[in-house]
Amino acid sequence: MALTNAERQRRYRQRLKARASGAALVDQTRDAVNRAIDALWAFHQRPGPSGVRWADVDGCFTLELYRAELERSPGNLLQACRAFLPDFAGLSAAEAKAITQVIELSDALRLAPPRLIPLANAA
Repeated sequence: MALTNAERQRRYRQRLKARASGAALVDQTRDAVNRAIDALWAFHQRPGPSGVRWADVDGCFTLELYRAELERSPGNLLQACRAFLPDFAGLSAAEAKAITQVIELSDALRLAPPRLIPLANAA
């Protein structure tokens, strides 16, 4: 059944209130992490400098295997994200932004001072 315009507007206002109150923060963080994993996976499927795909090097041929490898140790995701600093070589602008968000979230959780991460050089 299709939603009425009033119902759509009500749901939209509820989502805005949840975002403003911080109630949706955990879900937003999970979404950011998933976007970063998708960006890392996309890079993982491309050939490296030697012409061999990174998947052929580490043996992670599916997203599930790759994600399991990132989950194996708490620092793996952040280490994979930070590997692209300072210039995000080989990433699209959207991929670089997704990875930057995870780095910034990590810095905020560690109470590290904010730093400028340049996205202008992202390929």
